Amino acid sequence: MASGDGTALNVTQEGNRRVFVGLGWDPNEKPRLGDTLGALIGARKKHHDLDLSCFYFGNDGAYLGVVSAQPEAHTGAAGRIYHSGDNVEGIGEGDDEQVSVELKDLPNDIHHLVFKAAIKSGHSFSDVAGASIRLCDGYTGRCFVEHELSGEHSSENNAYVFVHLYRQDDGWMIHTIAEFQKNTLLEDWGEQLKRYL
Repeated sequence: MASGDGTALNVTQEGNRRVFVGLGWDPNEKPRLGDTLGALIGARKKHHDLDLSCFYFGNDGAYLGVVSAQPEAHTGAAGRIYHSGDNVEGIGEGDDEQVSVELKDLPNDIHHLVFKAAIKSGHSFSDVAGASIRLCDGYTGRCFVEHELSGEHSSENNAYVFVHLYRQDDGWMIHTIAEFQKNTLLEDWGEQLKRYL
């Protein structure tokens, strides 16, 4: 588990600067009885469905918007924050969902970015295998922060607040949050996440 707390991102004023947060997990290839029964009554799905979101805020902490796996929220901030698309089963190698940010081209009124992972299939992180999240340089692939979300330290919660990026002088800084929480409605998170700014 790496920490990026208080570390400046390795980006410069020259050229485009891009970072991405990637979320990956393994498919639920052997659904348990609870998954099957839960799917029948609509309480949960057979497959583990995780989503990645980026919430963005102004210098004064005002909530400005969110980029998420929802089709109507795939891009934001004049197209400078964008989602790779919804993966509902975790099929495939590497990241199953990504949110990319063109830091150099972000509108000047955006000063804070907070990234969150959540499970919307009725499961908790203790149910999901191989779940991890990482913040990387979009050009070199250098990983600034990476956390495992499965395993012994995993939680009965179904949301994870990962990192906060914020403007400082001419660059961007990383503040690692790393907190498991209970998921709530997406529209509530803009206000809840202000405490991390």
